[in-house]
Amino acid sequence: MDGALFKSPLLTQSPAKIILKFSLPLIIGDFCQQLYNVADSIVAGRFIGTNALAALGAAGPIMNIIIFLLIGFAMGGGVIMSRHFGNKDFESLKKVMGSALIIGIIFTLVLSALSIALSKPFLILLNTKESLLNGADNYLKIVFAGAVFTYLYNFYCFAVRSLGDSYTPLVFLFISVAFNALLDVLFVVVFKWGINGAAAATVLAQMLSAMLCIIYTHKKFELLRLKKQNLKIDKGAVFEITTYSLSMSLQQVFVYVGRLAIQGLVNTYPESVVAGVNSGTRLDALLQTPMRGYTNALTTYTAQNLGAKKYKRVVDGYKASWIAVAIFGILSTLFTVLLGESMVKLFDDNAEVIKSGTGYLISIGWGYMLMCIIVQSQAVFKAIGMLKTFVASTFISIVFRIALSYLFEHFWGLEGMFWAPAASWIVGGSFCFICMMGAYKKLLLPLASKRGDSQDSGSAPVEDTQLFTEGEGNNLT
Repeated sequence: MDGALFKSPLLTQSPAKIILKFSLPLIIGDFCQQLYNVADSIVAGRFIGTNALAALGAAGPIMNIIIFLLIGFAMGGGVIMSRHFGNKDFESLKKVMGSALIIGIIFTLVLSALSIALSKPFLILLNTKESLLNGADNYLKIVFAGAVFTYLYNFYCFAVRSLGDSYTPLVFLFISVAFNALLDVLFVVVFKWGINGAAAATVLAQMLSAMLCIIYTHKKFELLRLKKQNLKIDKGAVFEITTYSLSMSLQQVFVYVGRLAIQGLVNTYPESVVAGVNSGTRLDALLQTPMRGYTNALTTYTAQNLGAKKYKRVVDGYKASWIAVAIFGILSTLFTVLLGESMVKLFDDNAEVIKSGTGYLISIGWGYMLMCIIVQSQAVFKAIGMLKTFVASTFISIVFRIALSYLFEHFWGLEGMFWAPAASWIVGGSFCFICMMGAYKKLLLPLASKRGDSQDSGSAPVEDTQLFTEGEGNNLT
């Protein structure tokens, strides 16, 4: 049943074309995923009011930390599965899948319980205004209660993608987004449930997408069909799963802890400013989807070809990715500069909301080329096992982003703070570029030129992948 997938196009077709082809559904899927939040924000701003839009803005960074923690955890298992699939080690792939599913569900349930208990204290810690506190807290509690569906959907998405299929989950995501929009209108506009209705719509839509993805994967892909004996934690796979998954999760945490710290500063401004920055943040996430989707495809491509010992294809894929960096970086900047104000007006017609949202979006847009360099490098770091560098690159960017936000705000006010993300990307982009050039010259090029592509990918790739693991004598950072 899965015979066709055993000849993954990621291992055979032209690197430039296949990475782009594989990335298209990921880009569209990520865009649709962001529409959950955008739909909630538009409905809240238009049909509940500026206060509700500001409450979502206050809740956003906390919610994103938890959601992307779960996505990072699911992503870690997917990278390992891609390597095993590329090496045709299907027994190990199934062990990793079963173990990662159980570990991930336990992790999600514990994290959800803690998040529900601590959501209000965190909002208070972030200087959330009293007028926004209850709405933001209720929204977070409802979303966190359904977090297990977010994990399950993303886990099965990454499992299917690890075999080279990026199209299947997209259909279910389309259905889910449409269902979410329908429920937003029903719960908020018709039933008048307010911000609680927007949260409930998101959870129910995520539950639908998770159920559809699980059912389809079980019926369609025999290799990914877990039976009762597979639903256990394999001791031999625990270390690898937790190392990769926690690294991915930690990177996501750094990103959103930085935004959380900045949200505390934004919350000291009037509600209209909070609402405006929330609008800009939502649009920023949408505009970054092309590069995020492309680099997720680059990670899977690199991991599969590394597992198959096709090192020249790894190098060719990295070279091809520079074209995407240039295109996505330039187009994203043009969108923010030329259409930023028009996009912000979709959320609210309040003049202060539009002004602050547009200012934030255009300022951050000038740094998109640097952001593209960062995520491009991080995609390869994840695939080849440079996990320390992967996490460090995010940590450096976030530390500078927080520090510069408070520094620029102190000297130049709100507009100064808007330029902090782009400024921090100068540091993060430089670090990533230097580390990636070191890995390219010291590791990738020598393997590609001396060994060539192995035609027999049936042997375990452990010895080769150790070359890509940061340790003694591998001073890439």
